[in-house]
Parts: sequence; C-alpha cells; structure tokens
Amino acid sequence: MKITKHLSERSFLILAILWAIGITLGSLISLNNIPKLSIPGKDKTVHFIFYFVFVLFWFLALKSKVKNKNFHLVLVFAAVFYGITIEVMQSLLTENRQADFYDIIANTFGAIFGIFIISVFLNKK
Repeated sequence: MKITKHLSERSFLILAILWAIGITLGSLISLNNIPKLSIPGKDKTVHFIFYFVFVLFWFLALKSKVKNKNFHLVLVFAAVFYGITIEVMQSLLTENRQADFYDIIANTFGAIFGIFIISVFLNKK
C-alpha cells in the first residue's frame, strides 16, 4: 500500500512540475500562428482553470510531505506569487505579450477555488 501511495504522490509531483512548465511556456511563447477563437472571457477562464489544476496537482504531490497546518494558505500564496511572476515576465521578456491585472485575478480565484474544493473533499472524509 505504501508503494502505491508513494508512486501516486510521485506521479502527481511529475504532473505538477510539467503543469508549471506548461503554464510558463504557454505564457511566454508567441502564439501568433495559432488560430484564435473569439469567445468572451475565454482567456480568463483558461487562467482560472490553469491555476485551479496547478493547486490540485501541487496539493496531491505534497500533502503527505508537508505537515504545516498552514499548507493550504501557503499553497495559495505560492500559486498567486507564481502567477504574478509569470505576468511580470510576460511584460519584461516578451514583445507580443503583456501583463494583465485581470489575469492575476483569474489566477487567484482559480487557486482559491482549488483549495476550496480540496477542503470540501477533505472535510467529507
């Protein structure tokens, strides 16, 4: 049983790292050649989902390793800090991407909702 649990957490750690890399690359590379869909709010929804999943993966990867009672709060702050860092990097390192305050808001709500969902499921157990 412990081997399965360890492999599962290890798998989530790999997923969390790959997800973070995917967010970074998706936020910093040029997307000019990709066809654009005109769906209102789509960009903010994508940001919300990205950071929702970001928090879920990191929680599942670290839940048994971190014994801090404020782990949920630290995880949300880490996700928000990561999102702000990505937005600043877009502004500084790219020519065709820009920082967007509303992206940060969407990221933050996604991270908070992720922790909310985790808390709901943990309280049911």
